[in-house]
Amino acid sequence: MKVLLTKKMMSQDIQYIQSKLSTNIELIFPESYDEATLINNASEAEVLFGGFFSEGLLIRAKNLKFAQIPWTGVDNLDFDLMRRYNVVVCNSHSNSAVVAEHAVAMMMDASKKLTYHDREMRAQNWNRIFPDTQNKISPFSKKITGSKIGIIGFGAIGQNIMTMLQGFNCKFHVFTRSGTVAERFRSKVFVFQIKDFVDIAQDLDVVFVAIPLTNETNGMIDGRFFNSMSEQSILINISRGGVLNPAHLYYALINKEIGAAAIDTWYNYPTQSNPKVFPSLEFPFHELDNIILSPHRAGYVDSGFPHLDDAVDNLNRSVKGVPLKNIISLNNTY
Repeated sequence: MKVLLTKKMMSQDIQYIQSKLSTNIELIFPESYDEATLINNASEAEVLFGGFFSEGLLIRAKNLKFAQIPWTGVDNLDFDLMRRYNVVVCNSHSNSAVVAEHAVAMMMDASKKLTYHDREMRAQNWNRIFPDTQNKISPFSKKITGSKIGIIGFGAIGQNIMTMLQGFNCKFHVFTRSGTVAERFRSKVFVFQIKDFVDIAQDLDVVFVAIPLTNETNGMIDGRFFNSMSEQSILINISRGGVLNPAHLYYALINKEIGAAAIDTWYNYPTQSNPKVFPSLEFPFHELDNIILSPHRAGYVDSGFPHLDDAVDNLNRSVKGVPLKNIISLNNTY
């Protein structure tokens, strides 16, 4: 089976993929990754592997079995195009555990104010409590044990977050589109529809956002959500940045409508020509003390390439005639 790479990947990624592939799978490496060169290499391709797909590419790829995206997010996918050509598209969820770890780590940091106190101690400020003065940031941390945790979206990442926090005897309030979860979770969580969040949020200590970015969820976490949350609550976003309305998030933080936030995905990203940028062009999140800034780093670990595992597994499954996993619903766009 021949697999055309449609995105330039790091040499470490390539080595990892090749070490896991069945022997009868051949990777096609184009000389460059512009559309014309990819089209010239597409006639023999049975799988398109990467994030770039165009109409010209699909027309040329007459032997195409499926398209494989080697990461989770599909918000940049042209769903209309894929529907027109009836392409099977898969993504990867094998990094869900490490992403959940990162989400929990950010929660701990925001709850215990580790980053803030580290920064202040480097300036010789111990943030002690003094009579008749008001601390800029309260020196008291937030207790995790026994807290009420909200999880908006309960896919692989949300499920891993719940599993990791069970040892803290937390109470889990899960919000899904349907208001249902798999049977194995029903005795472990309270389940609600996402639309019911504003009625429940006041009682939650921590809220994790782990829903995919779609037309429906773009900007969904807005002023209504923030206004309904407790002034002491913590928001953790491990979804795409676009799920959170940036203006409403900024003003919720600056006006202390919520206690703190920790964010791993953003609105503005560096490029090769402009490598040093702030995470938003509109709002100075970097000036706030009640937010943890994480540079979209949840999926990076030094012990492997977990985001690639599902993608490579699908290549091997296709050769063996085993059903593919993580097939995206082109109608639901996730």
